[in-house]
Amino acid sequence: MRGLSFNHKTIFVYVFKELLLYFIVSFLFFFFIFFVNQILLMAEEILSKKAPTKDVLLLLFYSLPFIIATTAPYAALIGTLMCLGRFSADHEFISMNALGISTSFILIPVFALGVFVSVGSFITNDILIPRGTIKFNEVLYNIASSTPALELESYSVKRNENSIVVSGLIKDNSIHDLLIIDSSQRGAKRFLSSSKTDVKKSNDRSIIMQLEMLNPRLLNLDLNNRSKFDVVYGESITYNVLAKDVAPKFISSAGPDKMTSYDLIKDIKQKKEAGDTSPRLLNIYIMELHRKFSVPFGAFFFVLLAFAISRAGKTYDQSTGFIVGLLISVAYWAFLIGGQMLCLESGLNINGALVMWFPNVLLVICTAVIAIKRLLK
Repeated sequence: MRGLSFNHKTIFVYVFKELLLYFIVSFLFFFFIFFVNQILLMAEEILSKKAPTKDVLLLLFYSLPFIIATTAPYAALIGTLMCLGRFSADHEFISMNALGISTSFILIPVFALGVFVSVGSFITNDILIPRGTIKFNEVLYNIASSTPALELESYSVKRNENSIVVSGLIKDNSIHDLLIIDSSQRGAKRFLSSSKTDVKKSNDRSIIMQLEMLNPRLLNLDLNNRSKFDVVYGESITYNVLAKDVAPKFISSAGPDKMTSYDLIKDIKQKKEAGDTSPRLLNIYIMELHRKFSVPFGAFFFVLLAFAISRAGKTYDQSTGFIVGLLISVAYWAFLIGGQMLCLESGLNINGALVMWFPNVLLVICTAVIAIKRLLK
């Protein structure tokens, strides 16, 4: 900041501190909302099934990077709007002009805040989220393998790719009246039932749980020839519930959400060179790569839009800035999620990079339109 007068340096520090303060307040607001939402999701899927408290706390801890990275850009927008709204309502812009500070100078600390939040959000998104996702899934796997109630509920029907599990009462790691309809073998369907089944943990990571079925009854049907069938009785049988059938994410370590941008770029390059990856899957990987950049650096475009709104010529206060910021955040989130869903939809050839950057392009266009209208007045 050499070459700046004392007034300029003082105003820069003052404005940046105020922007940072409002950013922190807005960040805590959004963080609380997303954190409570995460707790409610876990309460429905995990806490209600009496998972170990230690594991639940670990799940919350490993989900923090995602919450932080998601919260920061929106907090930057609302914090900047509220801060500049206070400056406008208290006529501080006029006071700064009286000191010889042009309104455009305020853009410098706004720009600095946008860079600061964007870089911090990118580091969180690119480094901490992949590591947190891997650890999150590891803990989730441990809970699922040690607490069968998370995957099997009393008097419920569970479906996966190859089988249907119908369970009766589950109590003390025992299932009363269990029916498994298995169609993993081509041209055959198996009906396996037992009046009592003991659920045991497996030492094999590819197996989430083992079902020790007592006095089982097995009916084998040949779908190609309905006159052929086998009926088998026995004292006991062990049925392995595979992790890949229950939840593939438990055993997958190569998903795009578990990679840094550097690793993801290398992986996409290898997939293109190999030529054996479907265009849809490759597009999903490209979408994830661009998401790692577009969402964090959306904070930079947010603060520029906030500055343009504050200088649009209309005086507004903090509450108005908060409401406007919420509306813009909801619209940005809708475009982001909507584009992502369209990209994931099979049959639609929508470029993954385009859908991830489209909301930011809209922010730039809105900023330019507001700035041009201001100059033409």
